[in-house]
Amino acid sequence: MSHSHPLPSLGDFTRLLTAISKIQNDEGRRYDVVVVSLFDQMRNLFGVSSSPLLYTCNIVINCLSQSSRHPYTSFAFLGKMLKLGFEPDVFTFTSLINGFCCKDRVDDALGLFVKVVEMGFRPNVVTYTGLIHCLCKNRDVDHAVELFKRMESDGVRANVVTYNSLVSGFCDCGRLGDAALFLREMMERRVGPNVITFTALIDGFVKVGRVLDAVELYEVMREMSVEPNVFTYNSLINGFCMCGRLDEAMRMFNLMKRKGCVPNIVTYTTLIHGFCKSKRVEEGVRLFNEMSRRGLAANTVTYTVFIQGYCLVGRPDVAEQVFKHMVSSHNACPDVRTYNVLLDGLCCNGKVEKALMIFEYMRKREMDVSIVTYTIVIQGMCKVGKVEDAFDLFCSLFSKGMKPNVVTYTTMIMGFCRRGLIHEADALFRKMKEDGFLPNERVS
Repeated sequence: MSHSHPLPSLGDFTRLLTAISKIQNDEGRRYDVVVVSLFDQMRNLFGVSSSPLLYTCNIVINCLSQSSRHPYTSFAFLGKMLKLGFEPDVFTFTSLINGFCCKDRVDDALGLFVKVVEMGFRPNVVTYTGLIHCLCKNRDVDHAVELFKRMESDGVRANVVTYNSLVSGFCDCGRLGDAALFLREMMERRVGPNVITFTALIDGFVKVGRVLDAVELYEVMREMSVEPNVFTYNSLINGFCMCGRLDEAMRMFNLMKRKGCVPNIVTYTTLIHGFCKSKRVEEGVRLFNEMSRRGLAANTVTYTVFIQGYCLVGRPDVAEQVFKHMVSSHNACPDVRTYNVLLDGLCCNGKVEKALMIFEYMRKREMDVSIVTYTIVIQGMCKVGKVEDAFDLFCSLFSKGMKPNVVTYTTMIMGFCRRGLIHEADALFRKMKEDGFLPNERVS
């Protein structure tokens, strides 16, 4: 660009620099080396006296701060700025603080914030919001609220992004009452909540089973002419499916499509899971076919849901076929949860020998087998009377550095009881209490 004729203007360079600084490659990395190189070309062409170059320096600092490189790369460029005679401003320091926030280095971000204030700079809403968002992401919402109050006392008005960070933070911590208070405060202060605000709180209500509250908030959202997005609809559909209200889930799904909101893989998988859990697998298959026609490829969760569904309706052979198709598929690979679901389904349907073959395959492949997997297999063995083999597997856990949990202990104790081995059951019961586990209702 510097060799072109006529020479590009400073504005042309700055626009190009801005565009490149926002681009990420396939690995999510920014082209920060290119940005620094382009800045050096600008400096050679226009010198250091041009006032717009401070704006350009801030673009470079922001790019370096958000790159995957070490955060002190941006501080090295700050040193270069100072040598060239440029004085950093609040935008410069905000980029540096946000750089620490992007890498979850909260203490460094707060430390720099304190120094910036001590230097006489007045943080703006972007500075405060970046820190509040970082604190909320790290579940330190009380500290975030303290900073929010300080921002207000400094005369800096919070915007919708600030409030969204706090609402989302409180929802992630399960403090829905506090999240709702901030939503109310937003509306009182005429800071219009957007789809992100409402969706965070709707999803929060759904996760704790308060579906009626989620629906009520959805109605408020519509009254305020805030259009739901795919995440909003997915949360509501999930809420209906969780409590078995599948007809309402389908009505929301159809409304979503009528409104022009395109369902994604999460939408379909959530509905399929709802139908499979309610033993309405064929309706799940119909949705799967619709999803495929729309060009959406099933993922690991989708296949796992079907395996569970077919096992629930007593069709483990079909579940195995789904599993085999999944293994041969290039779109989805079975994970430990998939194997656990299949093992449990086979054991519950009396196909324990087949389950043991799969379990042995998992061990030979050195898969990351958890205590959940072992508990499923132990339970399956006990069901078909292989209590001694189950106890051998139970005892092997300790040599593998794996500790049984209360479910594992309970499963083994119940196996002994069914065989009339009361002495062995009592000894294991005492061992469970020695290990610090409180017995549940089944064994107490």
